[in-house]
Amino acid sequence: MDHLGIEQRGDVTLVTLDNPPFNTVHAEIMREASRRFCEMAASSDVQAVVLTGAGSDYSRGMDRKVAENFTDETREETREAINHMMADMHRLPCPLVSAVNGHSIGAGGIMMLCSDWVVAAEGGYKIGLPEAKAGLPFPAVPQAIIDHWLDPVWRRRLALTSQLFGPEQAAATGLVDEIVSPETLIDIAVQRASELASQPAFRDCKRQLRAKANAEIDAILAK
Repeated sequence: MDHLGIEQRGDVTLVTLDNPPFNTVHAEIMREASRRFCEMAASSDVQAVVLTGAGSDYSRGMDRKVAENFTDETREETREAINHMMADMHRLPCPLVSAVNGHSIGAGGIMMLCSDWVVAAEGGYKIGLPEAKAGLPFPAVPQAIIDHWLDPVWRRRLALTSQLFGPEQAAATGLVDEIVSPETLIDIAVQRASELASQPAFRDCKRQLRAKANAEIDAILAK
């Protein structure tokens, strides 16, 4: 089953995670996402990407029902899948903008940190990294992404307390860059992605900015 809808909005590729009702992820979805992001990275036709969620959630992270039935083998398969998915998102050479339309929890928060810009809709939903409460320690690649892109104080607060924040509070943590009305979310996210892509040196600057993190991620995946 295809869990990622893809459509063009001008020069921007809109990717929609679609796994109702909460857009949770599991190993199959994460492998599909890895494949899609690798294809987009290799395509000269993909100039910029916006990632959002179908329905009322961006992503509530790991599918808890799947996690409750992990065996040693499926736990390792899932760890490998999430490491590769986040690595492939983080390595995407073109602009990646997250359009956060609702709850973004756990893996959803890491997907936001992989983005170059995060536009969030106004609303009463929550954003955070409650892996400690969920009993799901961060795999190595998500941990590296957190280490590189979250301020140390907020890294501690988010990772150890499992606090969840509304969009305005999440902006203070560095997880959100811009808050807009729900009606304009996708249009503004597409506009931001196009604006980023229009800069002649964007890809070079992104490659420089992410070089240390990508080297660390490569070393993790090589083990």
